Amino acid sequence: MKAAVWRGDGTLEVVDRPVPEPRPGWVRVRVAAVGICGTDLHFFRGSFPSPAGLLPGHEIGGTLDAVGEGVDLIAGAAVAVEPLVGCGHCASCASGQQNRCRQRVLYGISARGGLAEYATVPAPCIYPLGDGLSAADGALVEPLAVCARAIRLAGIGLGDRVAVLGAGTIGLLSVLCARVAGATTVEFAPRHAAQEALGVAYGATLLASTEFDVVIETVGGHADTLTQAMSLVRPGGTICMLGVFDAPVAFPAFDCSMKEARLVSSNCYSRTQARTDFAIAVDLLVQHADLVRELVTHRYSLDEVNEAFATAADKSTGSIKVMIVP
Repeated sequence: MKAAVWRGDGTLEVVDRPVPEPRPGWVRVRVAAVGICGTDLHFFRGSFPSPAGLLPGHEIGGTLDAVGEGVDLIAGAAVAVEPLVGCGHCASCASGQQNRCRQRVLYGISARGGLAEYATVPAPCIYPLGDGLSAADGALVEPLAVCARAIRLAGIGLGDRVAVLGAGTIGLLSVLCARVAGATTVEFAPRHAAQEALGVAYGATLLASTEFDVVIETVGGHADTLTQAMSLVRPGGTICMLGVFDAPVAFPAFDCSMKEARLVSSNCYSRTQARTDFAIAVDLLVQHADLVRELVTHRYSLDEVNEAFATAADKSTGSIKVMIVP
C-alpha cells in the first residue's frame, strides 16, 4: 500500500508499505480521507520536530475493511476513527479521561497514523457513521469532537455571548458548536474571506464588542491571544484555551484576578459521559452535515501530500480544511 511518512526535515515521502493485518481486538480501515490539522502543521513548519519514519494523520474517515479475532464489528461500514488511546490502567483512564493519561497514544502524532491506504486501530476507536454520511465524512468527526468537548467544559448554554479567537477549522467549528449549544451571540475575527463567509454561515458576526460570557482561544502558536481574550471576557466570565501553544506566552494574571475570570483548557476528547465526545460529534455531523462539509476547501491525492501540506499552511490560498484522499 501507499503511505506517507515524515522524512525528519518537515517534508513527507510516499513509500510502499505492506497492508497491515489487524491483530486480535483490532480492525483495519480502508482510508477514504485524512484531514490536515493545525497540529500536523506544527511538524510541517518545524515548530515541533517531525520524527523520521512516522506515518502522520489523525483525522481519519474510511470503511471498515477487516476485523481481528474477538471483534464483533461487521466490515463494510463507513466509520470515523478516534485516534486517542490511554493506557487503560491509570486514574485518568479509569475516569474516562484518556486525554490526560501520561502514557496516551495519539495515532498520527506519537504512533502510526492514517495517512495511507489502510490503517489498523483498536476496535473501540471505531465509530460507525450511519445513514447519510460517507466514509470521507468520517475525517470531519475528530475536529468536531475537539470542539464539542471544549464547549461543554466552557459551560456554554442558552443566551450566552461568546467570542471565538481564530477562524481555522477549530475556530469555525467552535462557532457552530457554540450556536448549537444555545449561544445567542457569537462573534469572531477572521483573517481571510473564506473564513469570514463560513463563519457567518455558521451563525457568527464580526468581532465588534466586549463583555463576553465565554471567550474561546483557538489560535495557539506564539500568538498574544490570551491577553486579547482577557480584554474581551466579562468579570466572572470564562476563557477556554483550545489552541496549541508552541512557546511560552504572556498571561495577564493581574487582570484575571481582578475579573475573577475562569481559565479552562480543553485537550482532545474524553469518555466521561454516557455518550463519548466522539459519539456526540458523530451526532453533530449527522445533524449539520452540509454545513460541516463546507469546511473542506481542497482535496489532494496521497502522491500530492507535500503540496497538500503547503496549501494547508498558507491561508492566502483560501484553505480551511485540506483533505488527502488516498
